[in-house]
Amino acid sequence: MTSDRTSAILYKELSAHALQCLSGGVASAHNTLFKPTRETWLNFKRLHLDQIDTYKQGEQVARRPGDDTCKYCEKFHLSNLKTIDKNKDISLGKQLEDCFSDFFNQELKHREINLTCIRADGFDQQQPDYMHMPDFKIIDSKGDAVFYFEFKAIFRPYLKISEKVRADYECYSHSQTLDISNGKKLENQRNLVEKIGVKKVVYVYWYDIPCVKGIFWLSAQRVYELWDNGDTPRYKRKTVAGDLNDAGYLRAAVNKIYLPLPEMANFDSLFELIQTG
Repeated sequence: MTSDRTSAILYKELSAHALQCLSGGVASAHNTLFKPTRETWLNFKRLHLDQIDTYKQGEQVARRPGDDTCKYCEKFHLSNLKTIDKNKDISLGKQLEDCFSDFFNQELKHREINLTCIRADGFDQQQPDYMHMPDFKIIDSKGDAVFYFEFKAIFRPYLKISEKVRADYECYSHSQTLDISNGKKLENQRNLVEKIGVKKVVYVYWYDIPCVKGIFWLSAQRVYELWDNGDTPRYKRKTVAGDLNDAGYLRAAVNKIYLPLPEMANFDSLFELIQTG
C-alpha cells in the first residue's frame, strides 16, 4: 500500500475518532466535516498529489474545479460567515489538540514506535518564553524530546484568496494559514525553534474542507524560507466582532501568511520522519 493510501486510511480513522471526542461539535461546520469519501480521495489526488511536481517546476496551481462541491462550499461558507468567539475558539482548539494527540499516540503504539506525544508549550516561570514553543513534542522512553510540531486546524477555505491576497492562489491550495500577529508571534517561536534545532520541527495541519481532507505538514525550515523570501504574502484580514476584548484591545491574530498545499507532505510520512529522526 502506498504512503498516500495509508494516509487516506489514517485520516478516515482520525475522522471517526473526532466524531467521538468532540462533544460540542464544530460551529458552522460544512456538511462533510470529518466525512471523507471516495470523492475526497479523488480530489486529494487531483488537487494535491498530481500538482506536487508541477508546482516544484514553477507552474501555478490548477484553478478550483467549479463543480457541485465548489458550488456548495461557496454558497455555504459565504452565507455562514464566521463570527469570532475567542473563548469558544480556544475551547474547540483544546479539544482538537487533545483528540489529535490521543489518536497520534494510538498510532505510535500501533506501529510499535516507542515514543509519546505530549504538550510542549505553556508558561514556565524559569523559562517564560516557553509559551511560544511549538504545541507538541515527541519524547522517548527517557523523557527526552526528539521532535516537535506546531498544530493547526483549518475547516473552512479562504474563498476570496485569489482576490484579496494573490491572483495565482486558490481556495483549496493556500488556505492553510499561519498567524504572525504583529510579526513577533512567529518570530518568537522561530527563535525557540532555532535553539532546539529547526530540523526537528514541523508545522502540522488538520485540513478538512469540502474538497480536500487530510493531515498535512511542512518543515519549519521551509516555512521560514517562505517567510524570509516573501514567497507567501503577508495579509491582514478584516477585524470582526470577537477579535477585540472587553477593553477594546485586539486579542485575535489578524496578520497571516498562507502556506502552499502542493509543498506539504502526507500523514503517514510524518510517522516515518519521527521514527527515522
